[in-house]
Formats: sequence, C-alpha cells, structure tokens
Amino acid sequence: MYKTGKNKAQSEYGAPRTSISRTSGINRLKTAPQNGGTNQSMAANVDNPGVEDSADINDRTEERGNERRVKTMSSAWSDDEDSLHFGDKDNNTRLEELMKLHHLQKLMKEFSYFKPPDIVLQEATSYFPAKVQKRVPGAMNMAEFKDAFSRVLETHEYDEYLEKLFQKLDTTCDGYVDWSEFCTYMLLLYRENDYMRTKREIPFLVEPKIRHIVQNKQEQSTKVLASENPSRYVTVSKEGAITVWQNNMVMEKAYTISDDDAELNAPKRRFKMWVTDAIYLPNCNKLALASTSRDIRIFDCSTNQWFEEYNLFAMSDVPYCFDYWYDKKNPAAMSVLIFGVDAGAVHVLYFKKPLTQLFETAFKSEDGAQKIFWSEVEKGGHSRYVGHEKILHDKVQQIPPHLIRQVQYIHSKNSIISSTSSPNRSIVISDINKLKKQYVFNIEKGIECFDYNQNLNILVTGSLDHIIRIWNAYVASRPIAVLEGHSTGVIGVKIHEGLMQVFSYSKDAVVKVWDIREHTCLQTVVLKFPSSIHGRMPEHGQFPMHLQLSPQDALIVTCNDYIGMLKLGQTHLPKQQSVSTHDTQLCSAIYNQLFKQVVTGCDSSNIAVWDLESGSKAIVFSNAHGEEEITCMVFDESWRRLITGARNGTIKVWNFQNGHNLHKLEAVGEAEVTGIVPVMDKNIILAVGWSRKIIVYDDSDADNLYVPANTDWKGGQLHADDILSMDFCLPQFLATGGFDGEITVWDLETEKIFVRLRRGQKPDITKKIEAIQEQHSFLSSYSTMDMLEEAQMVKSSQTNSDPRPSSNTLLSRPNSRHRKSHRIAKGQPVPVDKLLFLRSRCVGRGLEVAMLVSSEAGYLRWWCLFTAKHEMGYFYVPDTKDESVLAMCTNPSNSCLITGDTTGQVKSWDITEYCLHTTERRVKTCPPLNVSFKAHDSAVVSVEYVKHEAGEFILTASTDKTARLWTMEGHYIGTFGQKKLWNLKNKKTWCHPKTPWNETGISKLDEEKTNNKDKSDITVETENEQVKGQEENKENGEVEEEEEEEADEESVEAPTLTTLGDGGHNLNLKVRAQTIDLGSLRPERSKTFLGSKVARQLQSMKTCRMDRRNRLAEDVDFTITQRYGKLCSPFQALQTKDVVDVKLPSMPLSQRMINKGYTSDNMTEEMLRNMDFSYGNPDSPPSGDQEKKTTSVPKSDKMSTPASRRGQSRQISAIKKHNTVA
Repeated sequence: MYKTGKNKAQSEYGAPRTSISRTSGINRLKTAPQNGGTNQSMAANVDNPGVEDSADINDRTEERGNERRVKTMSSAWSDDEDSLHFGDKDNNTRLEELMKLHHLQKLMKEFSYFKPPDIVLQEATSYFPAKVQKRVPGAMNMAEFKDAFSRVLETHEYDEYLEKLFQKLDTTCDGYVDWSEFCTYMLLLYRENDYMRTKREIPFLVEPKIRHIVQNKQEQSTKVLASENPSRYVTVSKEGAITVWQNNMVMEKAYTISDDDAELNAPKRRFKMWVTDAIYLPNCNKLALASTSRDIRIFDCSTNQWFEEYNLFAMSDVPYCFDYWYDKKNPAAMSVLIFGVDAGAVHVLYFKKPLTQLFETAFKSEDGAQKIFWSEVEKGGHSRYVGHEKILHDKVQQIPPHLIRQVQYIHSKNSIISSTSSPNRSIVISDINKLKKQYVFNIEKGIECFDYNQNLNILVTGSLDHIIRIWNAYVASRPIAVLEGHSTGVIGVKIHEGLMQVFSYSKDAVVKVWDIREHTCLQTVVLKFPSSIHGRMPEHGQFPMHLQLSPQDALIVTCNDYIGMLKLGQTHLPKQQSVSTHDTQLCSAIYNQLFKQVVTGCDSSNIAVWDLESGSKAIVFSNAHGEEEITCMVFDESWRRLITGARNGTIKVWNFQNGHNLHKLEAVGEAEVTGIVPVMDKNIILAVGWSRKIIVYDDSDADNLYVPANTDWKGGQLHADDILSMDFCLPQFLATGGFDGEITVWDLETEKIFVRLRRGQKPDITKKIEAIQEQHSFLSSYSTMDMLEEAQMVKSSQTNSDPRPSSNTLLSRPNSRHRKSHRIAKGQPVPVDKLLFLRSRCVGRGLEVAMLVSSEAGYLRWWCLFTAKHEMGYFYVPDTKDESVLAMCTNPSNSCLITGDTTGQVKSWDITEYCLHTTERRVKTCPPLNVSFKAHDSAVVSVEYVKHEAGEFILTASTDKTARLWTMEGHYIGTFGQKKLWNLKNKKTWCHPKTPWNETGISKLDEEKTNNKDKSDITVETENEQVKGQEENKENGEVEEEEEEEADEESVEAPTLTTLGDGGHNLNLKVRAQTIDLGSLRPERSKTFLGSKVARQLQSMKTCRMDRRNRLAEDVDFTITQRYGKLCSPFQALQTKDVVDVKLPSMPLSQRMINKGYTSDNMTEEMLRNMDFSYGNPDSPPSGDQEKKTTSVPKSDKMSTPASRRGQSRQISAIKKHNTVA
C-alpha cells in the first residue's frame, strides 16, 4: 500500500491520475504524402480510457478499441518475431523503433489487465476506516512501467532508457502513463519516420487541368503526343479524330481520318478502321498513324493545315506500336522508324533522306496521298530513300503469335526493346545486327508498359498485377526493386531523369510518383475525370500517358474522351544539395540535458526535436504559432517543458516530446517576444519584448490552458524602447537590455531596480540631420526644406505621445538576426543585442568582479553590479567592422566564453582571469582566444555549451537554415538534418576533417584553403592591429573617466585571425592582443560621398553649364519645343527651327590674346582655326623674358610659325545657332 503524500512517480505538476485525462497529441504535425504500402493510417486519433471498475477492465468494447490501435500501427512492425535481439543494442536506434508487432500486443495486454493498488491517504484507526484514493485502471507509474516492459522484453538492460521514455510519454506531467499516451507517442514516431523516408520535393504542386475532347465522340484516345514548332499536344482517338491542343489546354484545331474509297465500295456491314498508335517525326515535321486497316499514314504538319502525304497500304500484319529516332545534332542524317505488329515481329525502316523525301516518287500523279505498296518496300523498291529490316520477338513462331505491345529503340547499342503480354519472353532486348545475346525478361502477368533510360541504365515495367518493377537492363534474373501501391493494373510508366523519379498511371486514373533511389512513393494524384466518378472503371487507350519535358514540363494523361495535364513544379534536382535543418531561417537551437536532445525553431513556425547522439530527427510539429515567426525558445528548470515565443507576442508551453500544447499565454500588444525566463521557485514565467514591458504569467496551475498576462510590475515599466534581451541569475537578479542601450538589473524578490547600469539614450537629432545631408548630396535635388521637414519629423517622433517612434512602428523594425547590415546608423544609440550573467561569479555583494556581459554592436562590455563605476572593460569581437554578436554562452565554471557573430564566426575565449579585479581605467584588451572557426555562412543566432559523457561540444544555429554540432576545438561533427547519422562516441562517424563547405561543394574558395591538412594542430600567436574609431555614445555617470580616456577610445582592438585550417575556418589559436593608436594618421572625413575636390569641380561645371544655357536660350520658344514636356516627339521635332548661320558677336579676348595682337575687329574664321595658344614650348609655361619676346613678334611671323613649334591647333567650325531643348 502507498503512504500518504506524493510518491516517486507523482510529479509536482499534479495529483495522481484518478479521472479521465486530457487527450494527448497534436494536430499540427507534418504528415507524410500519401504513400501506398507505408503507414497511411497512423494518424488515427486515440482516446484515453475512462475510469472504470476493476470488473469492467476487460470490457469487450475496450478490447476492440485496443485491437484497432494495434492494427493501425501493425504496418510499422514486422511479423518476424525472431528478427529482434534486444541484447544487441544499436547506439543510433531507439528502443521503440526496434519493437515488433508481437511486443506491442503483449504490452497492450499488460496495460489492459493492469490493476493498480489504491493510494492510502490516511491509515485506518479503531474509530475511522482508512481513506483510500482509487487509481485509474491501466495507468502506470515509472516503476510499474519498467516492470511491464521488462516482462515483455524479457530483459532489464533497458531500465535506464525506460526512465527517459516514461518522461516522454507522460504528456500531462502527472507521473502516470496509460495505453493511450503510449499509442499516441508511437503513432507520432512512425508518422515522422514515414515523413522522413518520403521527404522529397514532390513534382505536382497544382491541381490538374482536365478538358473534354468533344471530337472523339465518346471514344477513348489511343495516343497522346506532342508536336514541335510550335509546341502543341495532339490526341488521336480510336476512330481517327486528331485534336490539336495549345500548351494551356485550349483546343486549336481538329481533323478526322477516314477511308473514303473503302467506305464507298465496301458492303454495309464493313467495320471502320481503328487507330492503333501514332508518333511524331520531329526532324521532318510529320505525323505517322497506324490502323487496323493494315496501313501506315504519314501526315505533313509543316503548314497550318495538316494533310496526308504518304499511305503505306496492304501490309501483311497490323502495325500496333511505334518508336522513332533521329540525330538531333544532324537532323538531315538517317533516321529510324520502328513499329511492332500483331504477328510478333518488329519492323525497322531506315529513312536515308528524311528532310528531302521519305519514299520514291510515284510514276503517276494522283490527287491525295501517295500510295505506297508495302511489298515494294520489303523487296527494296524504295531502297534509294528507305531501307527495311525485320526482327522476330520470339525465336520460334508462336501460335497464336504474341502481339507486340510496345517497342523502343536504343541507338547507342543498336538494339530494340519489345514487350508482350505473355508471361514468357515478356520483354526482349535484341541486337539488330544479331551480334549480341538477347536479354529476356519473364514476368508472370506480362507487360503492359515500360520505359528505359540509358543514362540511368534502368528499365521500368508496369503490369496488370498492380506492380511496378525496376530492372537493370542487362540483369534479367531479378528486379532491382518492386514498387507496390496501385490498386489496379498499371498501364503507363515514364522515367524523369532530372528528378530521379518514375511516374506511373493505373486503370483507376491514379498517378503515383516514385523515388528511384529510395524506392518509395512520394506523391499520389487521383485524377477525377467525369467519366470515372460514378464508380465504374474508365476505359483507356493503348498509350494513355505522355511526359513532356522542358520547357513545358508537364505530364499528359487521357481517360475515355478526356485529357488531363499535371504541371511539374520542379523539373530537376540541384547538382549540389546543401544540407539544411529547416526550410527557413533558424531563430534558436537549445539543448535539453535531461533527454539529451536538441530543439530547433525557425521562421516558418516549425519546431523540430533531434537526438544529440546521432543527429536523427525525433519529431516535428509545424505551425506551432500559426503563420508567425518563432523568435525565442527556452526550457523550464525541470527540462520537461518547452516555452516558445512568437513575433505576434504569443507564448506557448509545450511537452516537446509529443507536441502537446500545455498552456497558451496571453499576448500583450501583438509585440514580438525577445526573452522568456521561467522561475519555478515562484511558479511564474517572465517575458519581455517589443511591448517594452516585463510581463509576469502565473505558472502554478498545471490544468490552466489559457494564462492571462500580468503587467503590474512593482518597479514600474521603465524601458522607453523595445527590450531586446533578458537574463536571470539565481537567486534574484534579472537583467534587461533595450534598443536604446539601456541596461537595468532588477531584484526579483521586490520587483524593483537593483542597479541601473546605463540609461537609455535618445537619438541625436544633429547627427541624424548630418546623415540625411550625406545621403542627399547636391547631386540630387534634395532641398533644404526637405531636410528641415525630415529633421522636424525625427524631433516630433521623440516628443510624440505614442510610446513607440513613428518611424519605427511595431512590426516594421526588422529583427536583428534578419538585418543584412549591422552598422549602427549615425545618431542612433547602440542597442543591447545580448545579456549574459556569469553565474559562478555572482556569489556575494562584496565581490568587485565583472558578472554581467552585454553585447553591443560587436563590443562585449563587462559590468560589475556592486562598484561605483560599473563598466570594467570591453573589447571588439568580430574580425571586421560594423558587425554584431548575437549569441553568447559560457561553461558552468565561467572559464570559457563562446561567442557567435553576424559573419558566421564562432570564437571561444579564456575568461578565467578577465575583469576579476577593479582598475583605474577600463580594460580594453581582449582575453586570450582559445579557438576561432567559421561555423556558418551567415549570422549565428545562438550558441550553446553542451556537456555530454562523450565530451564537451558547441551547438550553433544560424540564419543560413542550419544547426550544427562542433567540438570545443572547432572540429565539425555534423549538421542536423543530414542524411548520414553520426555516433557521438565514435569519432570515425564525425564529418571532421571535412567542413560544411568542402563536403557540400558550396564554396570553392574554402576548398582552396585546405591544401595542408597538417595545420590543424598549429598554435599561433598573433598581434591585433585593427583599430576602432571613437565611440559616439558616452555612458552616463562616467564623465570624468570618459574625458581622460577620450583619446584612447580611438584604438580599441579587434582580433584579426588569419591562420586557416580545414575548410577555411580558423583553428586552435592563442592570441596576444596589442593596442596601437592610429588616431593621428586617420584623415579628415569628407562631408560628401565624392570628396571636397571633386565636389568643387562638379559645382563649377554645373554653374558654367547653367549660365551658358541661359545665354543661348533667349530666343527659344519653349511653348513650342516643350509643349509636351521634356519628352521628344515627332511633332516637337517638326516644330524645331532649322539651323542657320549667324555672325559672331564681339568676342571677349583674354590677356594672352591681346598680348599676341588679336582684336575683335580683325578676328576671322581662318585666324580662329590657326590660332596659337601655346607658350612657345608645349611642355613648360613661358618665363617673363619669353613672354615679352612673344609680344614683340609681328602677326605675320606668328602666322608663319611652324606647326612643330605650336601646340596642337584647335579645329573650330563655324558656330551655328539653333533651337535646343533645355
């Protein structure tokens, strides 16, 4: 009997289970595409058993329900009871995945017949009976659960794992697990396994287009094909109706084939001919049709109106199927037409001049098509243009003969593939020259259809036994794979080489997509043709499917007198598939040390749970917050619950093992949640975000689904801008950092300020106006009034009654991890991106050590809570300027600080002795660097220190859609989501020495940096010489210190690491930092983008150009030239005045011209052409004597000066005046 109070199995979240528990599970899980043969029905809802008497436990209804649940999951297990040996443990396989069907049945009986003992609340006395609380039948605590599994598995070696499994199954956290919770977990597990097996890009993303072929007159289409130039789809009905369709499934034209002469001369009971096949000849633009009249008709399609050109008649057998080949590089070369007949033979026609003429010209010119007697072709009467050859499908003529259902020509092998519906010699691959052996495939039900791809070297067949088989074309003994899933006979198969997929079509109008490599069904499309919706089996032609490749990329199918088109959404697989964890940017990746699992969240509101030891995915639940982005995630102190926040302010509490939503917390103002802290000692959850408030949620009631928000923070809501970060340190410190740079530490006991490390700074209007002036230089038409108006708008945004600036509305400000540039705008205060408590240092109020680290625009600032001057030091982390650090973490002893910046770099710092003692001035040197390596291609949004029995690791997540695991030395273990799993305890399974770049082939530059693999153990000491400009924002309360250190602020070091190892990421480095003051060498910053000298030149040119336009445009009538604005038009050109010669006015002369004797009266055009503007020596200006000598030379001498002594003469044509458009 149990004692009064909570036992070991009872959780702190609720009382023992004594009533009907809530339904567990989640309805947002990703479901696998419809898949024949896999676990289709695993999503069945399960209900927990209610409270029943012990006599009603074995009720038949409950037994039938349990049997249904077992049958639902039966497809996930094999019936081979001897295939599982629990003594052989696989490190990468979970116990529940190893269980077979008979184990599940035994476990169901254990739950069904389990009678739990009652809980004694009060012992019986001589006066009062004992108070007993009855437990729910079938609900086990942890000890009972382990005993039941031990009896089923007949071993106790999994007891440790069963404890973790019990915690996963305990959905409501009440300490008990029943059969329904176990079934729910198993269903979700195998649904996820199905999804991972079939996770591919499905080709058909839109609804099919279905059209009615009226011209068929209710007869089915025998063949659907495609013509070229222009590209059109063509359907040929059984009775000869040809319908041409545009690519958008609009009918263009139609033709009808009839044997007029035969119909006129034949008796009344003559049967009409039926079309058996048709094929398009692309190089000669013709269409060939075969019919039961034992003829082949060839139509010319080169004109808008198709007409019959040739008619091969009086054939000995009925042509039944076609294939055609030509050389695409040389269309005029010989082409091959192959057709199979009903007598079991294959005929080959070699067209020697396909572009010129197919057959000999007839002796008599007759109206209509040229009649060609088939026997003449066989005897070589047309050997000038066509050759003939006959190949038998069977070595011995069969009686009755086997009809050839399909043929295909292989040019590279000079072979023909032919198929029949016979179980013997179903498919035969024959060499035309009969030099190679035949490959014979025997299939019991024969072959209805096949397709062959030479590049993949696979042969795919479909039969009436509902099975698709994939063969090696030269191994006929057994197929590579057997694909089952169709419920009726398969009548069409096509191979898509680009997608590595097979499309199959069955008689019930169902299209299935199969993955060639995984041999699984990826997608099922049920075509709802009007002729098949009444439950009857529709009729199909001989060739009802056609795959049209680029650029149309569509699958065309026919059914009765209807045609349907399925558009392909993706036409090829990428050459290099980069591994990704999610399909969108990640917001975080956190580690659960209890279950040894990793949880990742992304912007598409999907949450995934991964196994740390192998990298396998355990579960995924999508749409966790609807369509909103997940912005933050955290575990509670029990590691049992996951708390997530979204961009719209919603917060949810999950049992992350099965996706059960335990609580929904009220949103405040639809503002993004940036920080969540659960405090279990007080049974509260704290949240901050863009609402600028510290919100408290009551977490004491485990059964309360909707939790209201409490914004009555006793210390007041003092943040004037968005709160971007928050961290909590036991027993009482809560730190918050804002977008305006404010950092406040609160006492959680009193909910009041403990210390304000820095007040928030308002934007500097003067510097913002300067930034506006820089952006709108004189090159643009940005006026002074515009600048004043924008400056006034900035000023009004600060004094606005609305607490949020108008320029930065609630949802317009981008998330910090999404920003492409992390440069702080001029005049804008530096935001606090991240706060981190060094918990091992927070052990008393008398310690003058740095115990809080803040990340601000790439700088890490170290704060002490108990000294007069709180900031003890700072240093710059990224290798390049204008970057930020968005992620930080430490190990439990706070001896190592790990940072991740926006360039994708991860660095580990030795902070054992950093900022442990107060100094007169702040520390500006960085601590020793343990390691630095490139982890991602874009910003690192989270880093976590992972302590595992296999060692110490670093978990990173980035906006490049990946989460990765690294060792503390920077060795790459793997990416969560990669196909190849790892074993954390076996280093041989790690990706190291490979990197994410040379493994996926993304970056060629990184591959070039991996020439010497022996550099991985090199230890390098470097000196930092990168400098940083003076900080614009000074902290309040430190004015005296800032005045003393104002000059030193110009030389803050930024570590530059250039030694590279594998894959281009930095290796294990020990760094000695050095500060160099280069402030005096820095040139003065220009006030314009182009520089002051260029600006003056452009301004002078602009002034001269405007002055010239004003002087020359006095006689221009702008009412005519600009009647329609400044845009030119034919009318405007006609209205423009003609160019006329004008006489030069009095020309202003320079002093040099006057000294040379030129005057405005004697100036002529010839003098202007021959004018000498040189100083006598083109390379140097004249001296004083030379200038005097030049002035005394007569004009005649000047004009006769040799050309070699003059500068290059300026050719000035007659100046003409004309109307111009300003």
